[in-house]
Amino acid sequence: MDRRKRYSALDSHEAASAAQSPSDSGLNQLRQWWQYVFSPNKKGDHFKRHELTYIMRTLSTLLVNGVPLPKALGTLAKEETLAKHREVLDTLRRNVESGVAFSTAISYFPHMCNAVTVNQIRVGERSGTLGDTLKQLSENRDKSAELRSAVIKKLAYPCLLVTLGSALITFLLLYVLPVFQETYDKAHVPLPFITQLLIAFGAFIKHYGWMFVAAAIFTATGIKQLRKRKDIATRMDRSMLRIPLFGNWLRDIAVLQLMEVLHNLMAAGYTLAEALLETGETVGNRAVKQGVHDLQVAVQRGERFSRELERLESLFPPIVNQLVIVGESTGQLTRVTSDICDYLRREIERKTNLIVGALEPILTISLAGAVAAVLLAIYLPMFDMINVVTS
Repeated sequence: MDRRKRYSALDSHEAASAAQSPSDSGLNQLRQWWQYVFSPNKKGDHFKRHELTYIMRTLSTLLVNGVPLPKALGTLAKEETLAKHREVLDTLRRNVESGVAFSTAISYFPHMCNAVTVNQIRVGERSGTLGDTLKQLSENRDKSAELRSAVIKKLAYPCLLVTLGSALITFLLLYVLPVFQETYDKAHVPLPFITQLLIAFGAFIKHYGWMFVAAAIFTATGIKQLRKRKDIATRMDRSMLRIPLFGNWLRDIAVLQLMEVLHNLMAAGYTLAEALLETGETVGNRAVKQGVHDLQVAVQRGERFSRELERLESLFPPIVNQLVIVGESTGQLTRVTSDICDYLRREIERKTNLIVGALEPILTISLAGAVAAVLLAIYLPMFDMINVVTS
């Protein structure tokens, strides 16, 4: 089944589901999702993060200015930058025109956005503020993208330094040093200890290096398999949060993931308990995810949110707890979660600068020392060879 036929079939199913009972509609949605997953040629349907943000921002602008949703979707389908997604957008437009809710129509394409985003869109539809909801979603996605880009740029230099430096040292040990060794052997020049040591190390890496690569792959695969067990993954992630400086950085990232979704859902009309129930799966760190589950259970029991945060002080920064206390006492918890997100973004950037600032001199000195040792091993015997030739 080609893409056009697949979307045509999806249109007919969705239009029919709008008039069916809830149970029939749910079964149809399941069948459509199954059809999508196992249909060929779906690779080109995948939406990149910036594309979905652009769609949300453009839809918001059009809706706020009075353009009907079907016409707004049709306008997006004509955009050349979204040409590869034209059939998806046309399908959404036809479904909305036939009476299917936008949130329902978009939920049939799980590759577009996650369930939390779909729920936010659904709340915006029901409250008549879909344009404002899409605008808020796009703005939050822009902020997240800017933070991610800033962190990647700052970490790129240390990673590049390690990669190029390791490649240079490996090349010198495996290919340059053996050439000089052959020359020195022919000249019967005695080799100093550092040269003999690096020659032996290079020969060992050349013959047994594959074992280290295999061991690294085996270890990574083993860790990945172990992390499929929830208890082991939680303990691993909790241990990572205890690493000095780096652990606090990871904690802030996880808490930011929580607070961003929490703010979006509460701004859309969710209660705190309902929002916590939805946010658990958006947090990457398993230890923080378990903490979110504990928070949700406690809030449903009637416990104060701030008191539970204080109990989980190892997972949440003290400033976050204090801001939540203020938000609860003033009845402005939604606004406070937005302030918490801004604070955490600044903290993540600051700690990224600290980590990079600590790593750069260490890596630079270490690589410079390693290259100097290799060059010393190469040129020290050369002086002895020059003395032999001169005498």
